[in-house]
Amino acid sequence: MKRVRGMPAGVRRAQHGQSLLEFVIVVPAFLFLLLAVFQFMLIYRAKATLDYAALEAARSGAVHGADRGEIRQGLTRGLTPLYVDSPGLAGVAEGAVKARADVLAYTDVEIVSPTRRAWNEFAEVQWDGKRALPNDNLAFRDTRVGSSGVSVQDANILKIRVRYCYPMIVPFVDRVIGGLSALITEGDTWRESLRCSVGHYSRIRLESYAIVRMQSPIDNPSGLR
Repeated sequence: MKRVRGMPAGVRRAQHGQSLLEFVIVVPAFLFLLLAVFQFMLIYRAKATLDYAALEAARSGAVHGADRGEIRQGLTRGLTPLYVDSPGLAGVAEGAVKARADVLAYTDVEIVSPTRRAWNEFAEVQWDGKRALPNDNLAFRDTRVGSSGVSVQDANILKIRVRYCYPMIVPFVDRVIGGLSALITEGDTWRESLRCSVGHYSRIRLESYAIVRMQSPIDNPSGLR
């Protein structure tokens, strides 16, 4: 009795069709995961840069009386490395221009501490005749907590919160992440984070805090909440 060599043609065609189906399913999924990993690497890099930029912004505010303009300039300097595309001074200058535009359009800086209430409680007339939150001789000042909930020493600790809408540049992945906002109910934290999708790129909100001690008196409380 002869053995049948090989497989019937129909079975071979079915196996070839199954391989094609597996290819169609697996390869796009693998490519998407690869692109997603690359995008999240960029997001991690942006978050690390934002942490440094927030500290740079807080330092700038600490030596300029918590001035919001100076804080934004410090934030711009810290975020500039994200926008530099070419080496040399020309590339740095171009990156600084791009960073300044994005800081104005896609960032929100909030001074968490000190508050306007603390300023109203502890502000006093300085040597130049201006009323300001004092920054000198803190070790010898009264340490009692006032009605604002802090002491004058605590009021000299500058804490800022920076929110930054980072552009996602990886094709398809940015649209998928941005499209998640349509599936999440109004007011949800993730939806708020994904509401930065304005302009050419979809953007995701990154957030960072920085805390430093004031190095100058605050004579303009307009930036305090």
